[in-house]
Amino acid sequence: MQMPVPTDPRLVAAALRWWDDMGVDTLVEDAPQPWLGRAAKAVDPQISEPHAGVAASPPPVVETPLAPLPQSLEALVDWLMQDAAVPEAGPADRRLRPFGTPGAAIAIVTDMPEQGDAEAAMLLSGDAGQLFDRMLAAIGLDRSSVYCLPLCPGRPATGRLSPSALTRLGEIARHHLALAAPQRVWVLGQATSQALLGEDATTSSDKMGADIKQVAEGLPCIASLHPRLLLQTPQRKAAVWKDMQALIGGLA
Repeated sequence: MQMPVPTDPRLVAAALRWWDDMGVDTLVEDAPQPWLGRAAKAVDPQISEPHAGVAASPPPVVETPLAPLPQSLEALVDWLMQDAAVPEAGPADRRLRPFGTPGAAIAIVTDMPEQGDAEAAMLLSGDAGQLFDRMLAAIGLDRSSVYCLPLCPGRPATGRLSPSALTRLGEIARHHLALAAPQRVWVLGQATSQALLGEDATTSSDKMGADIKQVAEGLPCIASLHPRLLLQTPQRKAAVWKDMQALIGGLA
């Protein structure tokens, strides 16, 4: 149905005046226009938001202070066996305690339990443990006459301790040694040496005498290749024998 076209000149004039009052004074233009309402002008984000391209500063990271370590040997060992704050130690039921005698003249620090140690419920079991026992016997010692502790009481799934964990594990082990109060320390393995000495001191060609390191002031140590590595490279046993002689030299 078509709308009627007004023919009265007065009505036409009135309609034109109404459109003129509304600001419509052009009948047609080359470009189409949104007569029913003009779109809002696009906002340039660089003008309206001068900081839009700048990433917001992240909130400051607040580091949780580390809890003080237990101040008795018994309490420290219990903490090592249970606390989740021990780096990379894993489940409590797979952690292993030190063995031997606290206060023994020689303390031995290994890096972590061997494969199968958790099932055997003892550190240094298996082939590496048998070689370790023979090494002790060669210098007149056994497991009961030393104090042996792991740098990490559990074995990571990778079989390696990450560099990020070594610093804290070294701090814990130095505290552990201070409480155990040995006269000498035997460090086994590269990771243990890195954690306690800040370097891999296991590969020096001659550690006799002046090349003995210090775990702490007044606490000398020698760093040797780990028995597990000696099983793979038996030709290096002679260098470790030098380490062992340096370790026991001067002990009463």
